[in-house]
Amino acid sequence: MKNNRSTQLDSAFLTEHKLSTAPPPADSLFWNMWNACEDIANKALNTQFIQEIKSGTLNPIDYGGFNINDAYYCFKGAQDYLTAMNRTSNATLKALLFKKYHSYQKYNETFPKTWHIKDTTGIVPNEICKQYSQFESMVASHQDPIYALIVMIPCEYLWAWLAEQLSPPSSKNLYAPWITGNNDPSGAYAMGNFLEEYQKENPIDEKLATQLYTQAITYEYQNFNTTLSS
Repeated sequence: MKNNRSTQLDSAFLTEHKLSTAPPPADSLFWNMWNACEDIANKALNTQFIQEIKSGTLNPIDYGGFNINDAYYCFKGAQDYLTAMNRTSNATLKALLFKKYHSYQKYNETFPKTWHIKDTTGIVPNEICKQYSQFESMVASHQDPIYALIVMIPCEYLWAWLAEQLSPPSSKNLYAPWITGNNDPSGAYAMGNFLEEYQKENPIDEKLATQLYTQAITYEYQNFNTTLSS
């Protein structure tokens, strides 16, 4: 039940690219964007889906439906991050985007065995999922590649933050592995710290960054909020 599409950054990668997994500075772009959207994060926390993950009462059919909907997003998303990666010359940004691409590819390989689906052709995603996928594709294809990283962070950090709010789960909770598996903000923190270093030599439009970040985290919330079958 772990969100295996989260970006895993091993010690060798962190050392090579001089990245830190400590929380970014309090006045960083990472926290400025998060603070601007904290109300949306709390809405996600209070969705019936997340609250039933917490209590262990979520209908397994709804959990399965959520994951298949997510498969559509991830099958589409892998190519988006490859597109963004090929549009940047910054070595660390390129490496981070490739890590995201690789994590999606690895995650997508689990779907044929776990959910018996091999690609998007047989999936009927909800409208929010389709809009989120189209939004991500637009950013990856048309915005500066740094913004592709920025729209990645809401997913990377929100899921970890949600898991932290739900922790510790009861050992009897069917969804305890989802909670414990997602309770790791280190990848998101590394991205936030990279943004700090990137900004020293490259301009980032913070108003645009916050606008795109807000749209991405809103889609995350809406995906949780629209997933139940009844």
